[in-house]
Amino acid sequence: MTTVIENSIVVFLDFDGVSHPEPCLKSQLFCYMSRIEEVLREYPMVEIVISSSWRDEYSLEQLRTFFAPDMGERVVGATPSIKNPSSTWLPGQVPEFEREWEIETWLKGNRSWDTPWLAIDDRPYWFRPNSANLLRTHSLAGFTLDDQVTLRAMLMARQ
Repeated sequence: MTTVIENSIVVFLDFDGVSHPEPCLKSQLFCYMSRIEEVLREYPMVEIVISSSWRDEYSLEQLRTFFAPDMGERVVGATPSIKNPSSTWLPGQVPEFEREWEIETWLKGNRSWDTPWLAIDDRPYWFRPNSANLLRTHSLAGFTLDDQVTLRAMLMARQ
């Protein structure tokens, strides 16, 4: 079991279109992860939760290997997949903003209601319109140097 960091901020991280462009060659996979890690190292209270569909194919231990060792230790979980609804899900109830639903479901089961969070994702339509918790990347570009500036500002605002 992973220890909860006191006064943590949870960053929900997508991979495709964020840590690498989408589409990309196999040789490009995770080519921008170091940009993300560079910023997160400045904020030791940040915990990382994988919100990428990669969570359906890889174990948590395998997902941690996509990070530098010091950052892999800060990966505390993965969101549930809407494709595998929880026991409280009822047929016919498909959330409108599926990635945000997955994040909220993870938060309800793992953190207090007031835990600050943000998501880094390239699909804004999976979140409520104008979500203040979303750092949107562009699929073809992935996580850019400008996104580093935005991420720092978003993390500062949540401290």
